[in-house]
Amino acid sequence: MEELIHVIYVSSAAPEISEHDTLKFLNRARTVNRKHDVSGMMLYIGGCFLQLLEGDAAGVDVVCSTIFQDKRGMRIILREPIAEREFPEWTMGFEVVEPLEAGRLLGEPRLFDSASRCPHISPDSAKTLVSIIGRRRWQSDRSGMFRAIRRAG
Repeated sequence: MEELIHVIYVSSAAPEISEHDTLKFLNRARTVNRKHDVSGMMLYIGGCFLQLLEGDAAGVDVVCSTIFQDKRGMRIILREPIAEREFPEWTMGFEVVEPLEAGRLLGEPRLFDSASRCPHISPDSAKTLVSIIGRRRWQSDRSGMFRAIRRAG
């Protein structure tokens, strides 16, 4: 049986990133993730991305090595084994979260008061935030209209 892991990392967004650029990036990420049987969730929080990737260790490591070729302030927050996937239906879920809302959800309203603080989020806070936003997004999206491309099988 394959070992399941998840990796959470943060990265700085390019200052000139547009919604169109983000959609292109998401489509590329979903294609690569599907190829390597990786699922996950990405949050954009006031100038930074917080992303969770999950799947078998080999697949996640291949995807991470591709992502980390871009050296834009990326830092792994956590890499650990998991019993099961949290986002098995998504090749890559995505949500824009206002910094104040993200901080309030964690009980730390000033946590994201600047993009430079995002890389210093604790592993527990990162896992909690991705989980809360992912669950809320899944529950509010009854139509399936805004869901990431569903995984086969």
